[in-house]
Amino acid sequence: MSSEKDIVIVGAGVMGVATAFCALERGMRVAICDRHRTPVGASIRNFGMIWPIGQPDGPMLALAMRSRELWLRAAEDVGFFCRPCGSMHLARHEDELSVLKEFTEREGSRRELELLNADETAERSPGVNLQGLLGGMYSPTELCVEPRTAIPAMWDWLEAHPRVEFARGFEAALVTQDCVRSVDGRTLEGNRIVLSSGIDGARHYPDLFPPESFAPCKLQMLRTVAQPRDWSLGTHIAGGWTLRHYESFAGCPSLPVLKERISREQPEFDRYGIHIMLSQHSAGELIIGDSHDYSGTPGPFDDAEIDRLIIEHARQLVDAPDWTIDRRWHGVYLKRIDGQSEFLVETPEPGITVANALGGAGMSLSFGIADGLVEALRADPREEIPSRELRV
Repeated sequence: MSSEKDIVIVGAGVMGVATAFCALERGMRVAICDRHRTPVGASIRNFGMIWPIGQPDGPMLALAMRSRELWLRAAEDVGFFCRPCGSMHLARHEDELSVLKEFTEREGSRRELELLNADETAERSPGVNLQGLLGGMYSPTELCVEPRTAIPAMWDWLEAHPRVEFARGFEAALVTQDCVRSVDGRTLEGNRIVLSSGIDGARHYPDLFPPESFAPCKLQMLRTVAQPRDWSLGTHIAGGWTLRHYESFAGCPSLPVLKERISREQPEFDRYGIHIMLSQHSAGELIIGDSHDYSGTPGPFDDAEIDRLIIEHARQLVDAPDWTIDRRWHGVYLKRIDGQSEFLVETPEPGITVANALGGAGMSLSFGIADGLVEALRADPREEIPSRELRV
């Protein structure tokens, strides 16, 4: 493992495989490594929602839309499930409907949004629960990917690629400007090193991740058994709680009213960081979540009360035939908490780039960020690449 590559990528989660894919599209020679032999981290522990609707208008939305384009291309090249399904934000309270109206008035033409009444919502998303439903906002841009199958498929595809050296079970112990050495003495050499190893990546350059600016976030999620084949959720589904979670809805005049009501009526949703979303994967199962623990010390044990709340309120949104839960899990990702950019791309020393802390937008932004990063690296492998200059 000593042949020099154009780029060495440490960490084969979604950011790492996206960087490898974008590098290969430009004819580069790639080495990629991961401390595990199969994908087990946060990149396979999420909804699989490619979610441009959550990104604010401007550079972040542009990154998400570029990422969407590249997800579709990767799915075609590699051969994994990726379905353009769109999303539906449901309104069951007047303040939720007001936020959706305000957002549609502000950005509807740019994003091709449709504000629908209850019956129209059910036509587009046949799995919704009509009881108490006032309406919904449809967005056409969201994709459905299965992380637990897509990321392993990317690993296998990369491993078989003639311009890739894939080192599984390679735990990076030493990182220099042109070489990565594992704990067992193996080396990968390249013109540029990219560190994209998620929650584990902070240990190489801890000064980049001060605790007042970055924190691990633990989320809990569930999966039902496969629903009957003739039942379809239709789109991704998000409840009104989600409107207070994504930055795209900031600035809607009715949002403070919505937040105040939820805090008053459902303080446990604030305490556990819960907002309800559902996605249906290829076999018919529903992915349901999620919660957010920013305490900084996420424990190994899941909270049954959080699962109960998620299921109880998911059933208010969706009228599924079978709510039998066959999987429960949690994931942990690294997130910025200082109000700055939603991700970190820094060059701590010449030849080394850290790409990390995508937070809960990793699936939605990774390919877009990777595309800009690789283009910059190809132009000048030793140049500093700050996050603010990654534009599409």
